Amino acid sequence: MQKTLFELVNEVQDEATFIAFLIALSKDRQTCRDEWQHDSIESFLEAAADWGQESVNGLTHYEKPDNPWKRCAQMMYMGKIYE
Repeated sequence: MQKTLFELVNEVQDEATFIAFLIALSKDRQTCRDEWQHDSIESFLEAAADWGQESVNGLTHYEKPDNPWKRCAQMMYMGKIYE
């Protein structure tokens, strides 16, 4: 069974798993475009950055990881869904 993006983002630990996540994120954009909140790269990156700023100290249901690869992957993932 193929893993979801959410599962993949939580498995990111290093450069190789980050790249694998980015490939999956790109494929998700191609196949599930209707699930994305943003139509342009500009708005996607803005959403990722906004969520990154909002969560820099963690959130109620989110504990910021120590691993920078995982943190970057999480911000990219949130660029997909954060409004």
